Amino acid sequence: MTPLALILTLIGAIAVDGDTVKLDGQRYRLFGIQAPERGNAGYRAATDALAALIRRKPLSCSVIDIDRYQRPVVQCALPDGRDLSCAMVSTGLAVDWPRYSGGLYAGCGK
Repeated sequence: MTPLALILTLIGAIAVDGDTVKLDGQRYRLFGIQAPERGNAGYRAATDALAALIRRKPLSCSVIDIDRYQRPVVQCALPDGRDLSCAMVSTGLAVDWPRYSGGLYAGCGK
């Protein structure tokens, strides 16, 4: 996918679940990964892991797409340069979603 050429800095975002963050009422879907949804095993652990990764950190995000729920799909970097989606896969609480990522995050859990 080609980015929509929109760069955002999200400061103070909170984790909604393991692959979605929210800031000022707007939800942002993390690009290329899938984490357990509410009501599924692992949901709380994935949400807590994402919350710990982003807590009090500015995220530098590129808008990649808009999903079917009208959420911006974003590829974000943490202040230390790590890709947030890859960091979530490395926790073991999210997985690469090759349908969308093209396998970009497949090696992050290793």
